[in-house]
Amino acid sequence: MDNKKGNIGIFDSGLGGLWILKHLKEKLSNYNYIFYADQANIPYGHKTKDELFEITAKALDFLYGEKNCMGVILACNTVSSNIYERLRNWKDKKYFGRILFGIVHPTVESLNPNEKTVIFATPRTCESEIYDKFFKEHIKDYLKIPMKDLACKIENDEDVFPYINSFKEQVPNNTVRGALLCTHYGIVKNDFKKVFPDIKTWIYQEEIVPNYINNYFKEFPERENFFKHGNEIFIYMTKDNIIFKDFAQKWFGDKVKIQVIKSQK
Repeated sequence: MDNKKGNIGIFDSGLGGLWILKHLKEKLSNYNYIFYADQANIPYGHKTKDELFEITAKALDFLYGEKNCMGVILACNTVSSNIYERLRNWKDKKYFGRILFGIVHPTVESLNPNEKTVIFATPRTCESEIYDKFFKEHIKDYLKIPMKDLACKIENDEDVFPYINSFKEQVPNNTVRGALLCTHYGIVKNDFKKVFPDIKTWIYQEEIVPNYINNYFKEFPERENFFKHGNEIFIYMTKDNIIFKDFAQKWFGDKVKIQVIKSQK
């Protein structure tokens, strides 16, 4: 039976997904993880929905088809909030029975509907119809702050404090709740806390996603049984990047398995 079980796949353009993987590994350590880091196609923020679909579908072919992932987490808000339904329909036709985890629903469900919330995200996520729909349905008072360059600055390991600080005047002083809706942003959460000291409660997706997967497995133990219980991490990159590798080794150790594969452009 065990030879029919598979791995947990994670898809993202880069460090944001790696950050999610770090926290998954800390909370759910007894699974095998395959991370697909699409460094060749960064950034995603200005790509069309068709371009996003083509890139992600090829990545899912790799994770489902070549690496025997029984479930894949879309650790990218741009993809998850813009083309999740299209991807799920494609997956159901080509990889029926496999699981595709989005991050929009668990993120929105974690937001307090009764408190004013400032949402920091990429422009594409801020413009997302599905996120906007959920915000309007679940939060009485919210403010969206699009941060066009922050994810790229994090990818380049730049000092991002001055950039985050440039948005300080856009956030009202009475705001006490903030949400970082780009998986990259949690990496620099301390800079956000310094710039916005009045915000006392923060929502981080690196906390939401592991809790969501853990609760999903508890609710559907028959689906949890799809996955091998191991302790391995494999990281595949579509373009070599020393900064990315440095973070991977910092978070997972020098012996973490990293391989550069052909770009899925």
